[in-house]
Amino acid sequence: MPSIRLTPTIKALVIAIFATFVIQQTADQFFGANLLGWLALIPSAVVIDHRIWQLFTYAFLHGDVMHLFLNLMMLVFIGTELETAWGRARFLRYYFFCSLSAGALYLILQLFVWKGNGLNTPMVGASGAIYGLLMAYGLIFGERVMLFMMLFPMKAKHFVWILAGIEFMTTVFSARGGLASAAHLGGMIAGFGYLWVRASISVAKKRSKTGKVDLFGFKSKKKSKAKSHLKLVIDNEREDARVDDGAGHDPKTWH
Repeated sequence: MPSIRLTPTIKALVIAIFATFVIQQTADQFFGANLLGWLALIPSAVVIDHRIWQLFTYAFLHGDVMHLFLNLMMLVFIGTELETAWGRARFLRYYFFCSLSAGALYLILQLFVWKGNGLNTPMVGASGAIYGLLMAYGLIFGERVMLFMMLFPMKAKHFVWILAGIEFMTTVFSARGGLASAAHLGGMIAGFGYLWVRASISVAKKRSKTGKVDLFGFKSKKKSKAKSHLKLVIDNEREDARVDDGAGHDPKTWH
């Protein structure tokens, strides 16, 4: 992986996530506060108490120092390159779309599939968004070499699909671990869908300009020498583009 140049948005996210972790852990453990109950994603609190903001705030909390460290490390390594390629606005839209989608999937599964005590089980962690970033990284920088399990080098495009397979198997066959893995998988699926739709719209617009199809999908009689191919990855953006710009709820599920 290339050398890291911490971009402004990644720096702000790292500071915000770290600060929220310190404040929540300190307040809850030493001052008897219940920030976990207010900020973590708790299905019963969202549905009964209408704490809709938890779908957003849960990603700023983490279960312990190692959980925090691993997510921030991935955010720095993966997020920096994606923000450099996309710019601040697009990166933030994608990041929070993946995070919200992962949270929504967890909420739906707890309400309609697992039910029971899971309705009061908080979920914390930015991994839904991080896994979405990993999906984008594997599609955009597919030839880059990453270390699987921190030991085995492989191309990013292979790394991502192996990771998705592991999360799918864990979701299906692991009773408790499947909760976190479902959120991870939700972030990856949301990221893939986001990139596919965006690329499809971009290709449709370019074809309409060249006379191949109009905005409604009808073919034109005009012929174009240039062939247009649908690429999931970037909408013709190159990787060297510049930046444009509560208590009582344990055990918690963190991812």
